[in-house]
Amino acid sequence: MTSNVDALSDVLRTVHLSACIYFVKDMPAPWGMDIPAVANGPLHLVMEGSCMLVACGKEYILEAGDAVLLPHGTHHQMLDARGTVPEPGRKMMEKLLSDDYRQPEVSATRMMCGHFEWDSAFGHPLFKELPELMVVRGVFSGADAARFKAIAELITVESRDQKPGSSAVADRMGEVLFVSILRSWLVANKPCQGLLATIENPRLSRALHQIHNSPEADLDLNTLARTAGMSRTSFAVQFRQVMGIPPAEYLASWRLLMARNMLRQTALASSDIATRVGYGSDAAFSRAFKREYGVPPSMFRNHA
Repeated sequence: MTSNVDALSDVLRTVHLSACIYFVKDMPAPWGMDIPAVANGPLHLVMEGSCMLVACGKEYILEAGDAVLLPHGTHHQMLDARGTVPEPGRKMMEKLLSDDYRQPEVSATRMMCGHFEWDSAFGHPLFKELPELMVVRGVFSGADAARFKAIAELITVESRDQKPGSSAVADRMGEVLFVSILRSWLVANKPCQGLLATIENPRLSRALHQIHNSPEADLDLNTLARTAGMSRTSFAVQFRQVMGIPPAEYLASWRLLMARNMLRQTALASSDIATRVGYGSDAAFSRAFKREYGVPPSMFRNHA
């Protein structure tokens, strides 16, 4: 995935991906957490032992090395076994993080729990494409086992040491964990259409990377096709088939998303933003922005 990672990284950087690790704890039976629907994306990793996940109307037995992502914050339950009555997730977390928590002396399930989030206001299709539930099996024994073990070990050490900056280190490694799980899920599931499928296509991904990093450039079909190492016609047809929209439409969408982001997060003049995202004039930029978002750039900035 060497060439493909860049296009994915472009998007993840732009949406300001972040993660928060709540805890790495040994949880003696019986235990259960009922996690309500939330705005962020819960993340779980079974470090040792086993447990049960109940989500989207199904039950899943999870073993050590199984990872779970719920990108849209779907309501779910984590249980030591079928039949256990779960406690509210917040109440369970307060117990685990309280000064009264004691390391169990009997064998227990070791769980890592946290969440990831992103700037949903950016509106990129990446997270819209992700399913309600992503289960990745056996990360400690697969092709990237060494990486996953190193990430899990570092998060565990930082979570337990509680030295200055420990939570920041754990959270940054949580971001690495999320990206690693996502990549493993992509390898296992091989999406056929959409942004993720385009990212997984080595040639199309190169063109995506150019769009992401040079929105101000004159990126016509010939330029993007050369970057992809394809003929103009072949590139246009394949991009539309895989992405679901023509290259020019994705380019225009990305430019306006970048402009929207700059309007929210910088004090740059509208004319400067227009130049940075590839518009020849402020008027052309304003018309395109209003067509896409229903209001001109100045009004959007005032409301933002």
